Amino acid sequence: MNKIARYIAAAASVAAIAIAGGCGEKGFKINGELAGSDGDKILLEKADFSGYWTIVDSTRTDSKGKFSFSQPQQSGPEIFRLSLDDKFIYLPVDSTETLTVTSSKQNFGHDFNVSGTEQASRMAQFEKDLIAFAPYFDNADSLKNFKKHIYNNYIHDGRGNVMSYYILTKTVGDRALFDPSTEDFRYIVAVANNFQQYRPDDAHTPFLLNLARAAQRHHNDQKGIHTVIDAQEIKVLEIALNDENGKEQKLTDMVGKGKPVVVAFTLMRDGATPEINRQLAELYKVGKVDIYNVSPDRDQYGWREAAANLPWITVLDPSAGQDKVFLQYNVGQLPTFFIYNANGELTARCMSVKEIREKL
Repeated sequence: MNKIARYIAAAASVAAIAIAGGCGEKGFKINGELAGSDGDKILLEKADFSGYWTIVDSTRTDSKGKFSFSQPQQSGPEIFRLSLDDKFIYLPVDSTETLTVTSSKQNFGHDFNVSGTEQASRMAQFEKDLIAFAPYFDNADSLKNFKKHIYNNYIHDGRGNVMSYYILTKTVGDRALFDPSTEDFRYIVAVANNFQQYRPDDAHTPFLLNLARAAQRHHNDQKGIHTVIDAQEIKVLEIALNDENGKEQKLTDMVGKGKPVVVAFTLMRDGATPEINRQLAELYKVGKVDIYNVSPDRDQYGWREAAANLPWITVLDPSAGQDKVFLQYNVGQLPTFFIYNANGELTARCMSVKEIREKL
């Protein structure tokens, strides 16, 4: 479980109470059987509205390796996953379906079958394809052909389903499977158009549209193509949170002022953050970028003390990463960084300061 999940796992007990109270309502079920398992703890986790994996329920296998979960009906399509010893099986849920998972304790997360809906079965096959391809990920030609295969077989006819969003934003290690700064922009634009057509009110749609527009601009700039941008287009995914002095700081007050802006999502009280801040400071001191730092720390006193020592704007997310800010930017792990160029356009997503330097 990552550090963010540990911070918010305490909320799982509250969620469990709410779930228990609604057991008479419509919902979905997951039935499973793991060969060779007896009494092993299985976690059910959900990609919550901040993009973090949060534990929503847990159970243990019986003497025959069987287990089950029941959950209330979701307000919209969601991604869940089963977790066993830091190995995962991912499940897309659209409504009140029943999913069946079969695997073994030894091969959980690598050799498994999912049935119940076509989308769930297809997603299981995607994960298997990705696992099989992993050894060839650094081969550029193989990766290009693999992504074409993934788009044609899993995304092309998705019509804005949650699986296509999940695949498009999938990371392998610290690298995006589909990179908006490359020719992958075509895939991103296609998925964004599907969401705009079939799911205009989906919370994921604004992020995809902004990502697609930025990717298209980057491609046009590289080709020397100049386009007229619709004046109504929203360039910046706004963040308006309070700094350590209680003053509201708006991202829109920084972006588009003639200098690139790095939006850094970091956990201030994490042991790796001081080194990250040191590297960010190197960029900041030479005047290459401005920095807008968002932290979901629960320890507000400790966060305030650390933030006071930083020269750039640092704001606290009081929801501990469970609101629309993290969903808009699709932040699933920390640290994660985004770059707005000098013109105020969202141009890159990065997983390290080293990658920020390469993108600037």
